[in-house]
Amino acid sequence: MKTTTLAADTSYRSLDIIIVCAVSILAFIFEGFGQEQGWWEVDPGARGASAVIVGALCAIGLVFLRGGGWRDLGFKRPKNWAWVPLQVLLILLAFLAVQNIVPTVLGLWMDLPEPDFSRHGEVAGNLAAAITLALVLPFTAALPEEIIYRGFLIGRLTEAFGKDLQGATLSVCISAMIFGSIHFQWGLGGMIMTVIMGLVWGVAYLMCDRNLWVVILAHSAGHWLFAWQLYLADSIII
Repeated sequence: MKTTTLAADTSYRSLDIIIVCAVSILAFIFEGFGQEQGWWEVDPGARGASAVIVGALCAIGLVFLRGGGWRDLGFKRPKNWAWVPLQVLLILLAFLAVQNIVPTVLGLWMDLPEPDFSRHGEVAGNLAAAITLALVLPFTAALPEEIIYRGFLIGRLTEAFGKDLQGATLSVCISAMIFGSIHFQWGLGGMIMTVIMGLVWGVAYLMCDRNLWVVILAHSAGHWLFAWQLYLADSIII
């Protein structure tokens, strides 16, 4: 008898994306509602973290529901672990270069506003807060964000648009735009730079043979630099 897994039914692609986005939005709304009702207190710097984590768990659940596994999300053993540190370094250097070039280029046509990091204001000059942020962000941001926006979303989008250059390019761009939009708390400047971040992470994910571990490590390294820059009251966004 011929068997067909849900993963093979491509009609679930759009539905899965909608479900993950809806669950994340509802989690964000519920977090804010609970804080307004006095059910819990949410640190301004952690606002939205629960939505990302819940969204990542939802994405994982859907992949397994459709008959997939961890490899479908990019969690697979690198072909050569010795190359991973170099790959992480190259990805991070590429992002730092783009991060400095893009604002200069955009500045020729528009007045690019500075990212709004006011909700992380307590980190400036506070070494303990900076270390705490550096330790927490990889688990509350880098890991769940990479699961959703690279492992899950790019996976679903390339199934829809194709895995050729055109399909991959469109998938990375859409994923980056959605990734940038969820950082609305950083203001327009922060959203624009986060779109650029999403483009770099997305391209890196595909170039590293869809190995999510490499991008998670690069993203985490970026967060460590971000915490250090906040401590120094630097305006550069990672």
